[in-house]
Formats: sequence, C-alpha cells, structure tokens
Amino acid sequence: MVYVTMLLVDTGSNYTIVSWETLASLRIDPATSKLRRSLMTANGLIQPPEVMVEELHCFGKILKQFPVVAHSIPLGASVGGVLGMNFLRQQAANLDFIRATIEV
Repeated sequence: MVYVTMLLVDTGSNYTIVSWETLASLRIDPATSKLRRSLMTANGLIQPPEVMVEELHCFGKILKQFPVVAHSIPLGASVGGVLGMNFLRQQAANLDFIRATIEV
C-alpha cells in the first residue's frame, strides 16, 4: 500500500513522527505497539508508540523497515508529520539555510 504525505523537516526532533491518521491509512495500528518513545513536547513528557513502516521513500532514498513515532499532528491537514533526525543521520544531508535547499 502506498500513501503520499508531506513531512516537515525538523532537526530538533530525534524521531520521525507520523500522524495516527496517516498510519491508519496504511493499515498500521499504533495502539498495538509495545514499543514507546519518550518525547518532550511543549505540554510535557509523552510516550507515544513507535511502529515500523515497510518502506519510507524520501529525497530519492528508500529506507526499509523504518521506525516512526505515532502522534497527533496539530499542524493542519497539509502536513502528515515531521521528518526527524533518525532519517537525516542516515543520509549525507546538507541543509543550506541561506539558499533554502536540502541536499541528500
């Protein structure tokens, strides 16, 4: 099953976070996950579930069995989550803020 969504690049997030709705559309139920991650948010410490997606296609890269954290995304319907450092650390990523570009 394929699902396309926009992820916000977040270098302040250790984990890639995907909305419950996006995961549900992939027939992944985060509620069944036994693995939890501790995340500090503006509202305090939370422990959302972590699940595996079969493949993550991003910036022309394909990562298999990629872990994502399920969480509600208050950024509106146009964003399905955040791309965190667990993706960026695996790549030769170059974020150029002056030119507003990302090279992977």
